[in-house]
Amino acid sequence: MLNTYFIPARNLQKSYKSIIEDVRLKKRAVVLTTNEKPQAAIVSLEDLARLQQAKSMQASLDMLKLAIESREELKALPADLRKRANQILYKK
Repeated sequence: MLNTYFIPARNLQKSYKSIIEDVRLKKRAVVLTTNEKPQAAIVSLEDLARLQQAKSMQASLDMLKLAIESREELKALPADLRKRANQILYKK
C-alpha cells in the first residue's frame, strides 16, 4: 500500500512546494480533503507509472477472461453454428 497522508486542500496553495517535494523524495502520496472527505491525491511519478501499469494489466486480464468465456460459449453451440462462427471470427 502506498505510504499516504491526508491534508486539507486549502493547505496545498500555501505549501505546494514542500508537499510536492515530500511526495517526490519520500514517495508519500498526499490525499487532499475538503470537509474531511478525500477528494484527490498527489502521487510520485513512479507510483503513477505503477498504477497505470496495474490498470493496463487488469484490463488485459479482463479481456483474456472475456475471450475464454466467449470461447466456452462457442463450444456449446451446435456444430453448424460453431462452424459458421469460426468462419466469421477466424476466416476459416
